[in-house]
Amino acid sequence: MAGLCAPVRRSATDRCPGAIELHDAADGALARIRTPGGRLTRAQLRALARAAELGNGLVEVTSRANVQVRGLTEGSAGELASVLVEAGLLPSLEHDRARNVIASPVAGRHPRSVAPTDDVVEELDQRLCAQPALAALPGRFLFAVDDGSGLALDQRADVALVARPDGFALTLAGRLTNAPGTPAAAIDAALAFLDERDTQWRIAELPQGADGVAGRLGATVAEALPGARRLGPGVLSQRDGRVAVTALVPLGRVDGATLDRLAAFAGEIRLSTARTVTVPDVEPARAGDVASALGALGLSLSPQSGWVGLTACAGLGACPRARVDVRAAAARRAAVRDPRAGAEHWAACERRCGEQARQPVSIAPAGDAVLVRRGDDERLVASVDGALEVLA
Repeated sequence: MAGLCAPVRRSATDRCPGAIELHDAADGALARIRTPGGRLTRAQLRALARAAELGNGLVEVTSRANVQVRGLTEGSAGELASVLVEAGLLPSLEHDRARNVIASPVAGRHPRSVAPTDDVVEELDQRLCAQPALAALPGRFLFAVDDGSGLALDQRADVALVARPDGFALTLAGRLTNAPGTPAAAIDAALAFLDERDTQWRIAELPQGADGVAGRLGATVAEALPGARRLGPGVLSQRDGRVAVTALVPLGRVDGATLDRLAAFAGEIRLSTARTVTVPDVEPARAGDVASALGALGLSLSPQSGWVGLTACAGLGACPRARVDVRAAAARRAAVRDPRAGAEHWAACERRCGEQARQPVSIAPAGDAVLVRRGDDERLVASVDGALEVLA
């Protein structure tokens, strides 16, 4: 049967952080704020800027298009929650960590899209928060809503609604099913996962994988989804004649002041899993001004930039395990890197936090050395400088 896999048993509790349950890092507590569909209004951007002021001023865009605020104190947790609730960023305290919903950063506006998705994301989020049992979902469990462009499929979601010419389809762990593709069906699938799971965090980890969940829905699993895509930096012509302007956030980190400045000229933005910021629905005559404003914030608008596909973990000063200043090394690498070489990740310890499965290029400490992996090729070098030389 499709989807069968060796069952995974998790021995540790899922400690995925949220806005209520914070994570202790070397630079203070970290809050992860869910932004379903990556959508943030002007008021919410300003609220996040205020949230950053409660910590060390740093804000991170995650690989699930959420936001992290760093350097918080124990005493600021209550004020943080109040700021987020007021801005509509925390509609259910109980479901804080469960609201993991990704979508295309242009949500139905792409030339390849076949359906708008904003209303679908909103309904899914509302139904999720209205179902008490779903507060028990692991923080790693992921929903996606794709408009048919494939731009919401680069992270394999546990439950996805994928637009097709004849309507939305329900997918489980990256495989299409014959179940209806509605927000209600997505909620049913999440409830079925909770009924199936023991210690597992994801559908693919279940003994019967997607088949077990589909069976509880009276459905069957069919073929795998087609390949995913990402929206790169630059200007995209929307289906309605307007444009969307996308910029990359280098290493996914900005400060609260940058969010305030962004809110000054963008009524709404969309975050993506590629750690980009998209300003949609721009009149073509304003595209240059919006692009210039994003560039003035230190964001990259060139698809040829060395920042494209380059990632790093939190690094020194933010993680107690870090032994290498990977963010400084990645910045040096960005100045000379060709993004066509493949996605590249720098990790500051052997845990390799942030590294994706089948990472084309990775760099991480290995004992007293540094291990550089490019595909099947591995090289041990003495230092970060040696790693940069190998990669040059």
